Amino acid sequence: MRYVERFEYKYQLDYQTYLAFRNKIAMFMAQDNYTEIAKGKRYFVRSLYYDTYDYLHYKTSEEGQYGRIKCRIRTYDDLEKNADIVSIEIKTKQGSNTKKFSQLIPIEAYQFFLEKGYFKQSSKVLDEFTRLKYQGPLEPKLIVEYEREGYHPMDGSDFRLTFDFDVRSGQSNDLFNEQTTHTRHHNSAIICEIKCGMKKPEWLQSLIRQYGLKVIGNSKYVQAVQRMMPIFIHGREYTTQGDNQKRKKK
Repeated sequence: MRYVERFEYKYQLDYQTYLAFRNKIAMFMAQDNYTEIAKGKRYFVRSLYYDTYDYLHYKTSEEGQYGRIKCRIRTYDDLEKNADIVSIEIKTKQGSNTKKFSQLIPIEAYQFFLEKGYFKQSSKVLDEFTRLKYQGPLEPKLIVEYEREGYHPMDGSDFRLTFDFDVRSGQSNDLFNEQTTHTRHHNSAIICEIKCGMKKPEWLQSLIRQYGLKVIGNSKYVQAVQRMMPIFIHGREYTTQGDNQKRKKK
């Protein structure tokens, strides 16, 4: 099991700002292992998100509720025949503080899970993912994929910076479904994510101020649902449990 706790800050960049900002951070940061393996190019990321039939995880994320959760399965290969492993992931978020629990499993174990609905092996992450799946109940809703360029600090500091390109999504119930429908591109912006402890390095804070970068809300899953089901944007025809309780009191 891998556990990561960090603060996540997201910024939206145009291409010219990205080039200038990337050149500046090159004095302090080097390409991460994933980018190096991709021979200095961007690497592929695809996630299959799970949610309830009425999209409760989407609703709590869109509203920014404290303690919101996401369940997903992630791969770095676009074809199943090239994939050796996948990552089972549970993310919780409290403000900007994010906790991620993940477990790598062989592709055969993922295929078994798809067929049977549970995992052969047991671990804290796999057991909790299964519990949440049946408690929800959760079902696979859609995939989000993009190309990523990652950096880590050369001085060994514990933080990470990534740039995400060409974010796109589509309805799917399988991480490797070649028949994924209605694939949609989110926008042309480049998303910079800084994942760190409570405080960013001063040199990075200075660069953020220099380029006038502003923190934005940028949940890829929220964007994907809204593109797949525009009704969630127009009309706001959903309520959370809390909203229902308030209406009952009235």
